[in-house]
Amino acid sequence: SGALISGELREVAFIGASSPLAPSYTIHRYNFATMAIDVYWSRGSPFCWRMLLALEVKGLDYRSHQLNTDLQAHKAPQMLAMNPRGRLPVLRDGDYVVFESLAVLYYLDRKYPSPPIFGQSAEEGGVIMRVINEFQAYTEEGLMRIVRELHTTSPSFGEALTRAMYTVASE
Repeated sequence: SGALISGELREVAFIGASSPLAPSYTIHRYNFATMAIDVYWSRGSPFCWRMLLALEVKGLDYRSHQLNTDLQAHKAPQMLAMNPRGRLPVLRDGDYVVFESLAVLYYLDRKYPSPPIFGQSAEEGGVIMRVINEFQAYTEEGLMRIVRELHTTSPSFGEALTRAMYTVASE
């Protein structure tokens, strides 16, 4: 349990976990006095990226817990207590826990309104929600196929992946 400081004192990473299932911890912006937000995420997940990008856009201080899904760390008892579905991302802000990436974004926008994620007017909000829904309806499945395939040890660039790449590119 030592500390590693990197990148102009922007991050502090705590090293030396006691278990291979234990998440790695990184505190962003290191504002320890007001630190209340913990985020649990995994690499390779666009849903987790969505949450992390929102936190960065809003400039919020948070503690990052990257979980190793290959080792089922997201299904550990302490994680299932926060999200019984055993899925990521999960955000804990003090005593409040929210999961599902869009629910996290909505919570962050309501709790920390500046800068807004969902627009400053009803019209902007309507356009943003339309684009999110279009993404989910027309692009998400293909994108997830691409991400899953690229995370395998030997990607297969067959017809299904080619079709998914075309769909994502055309959207």
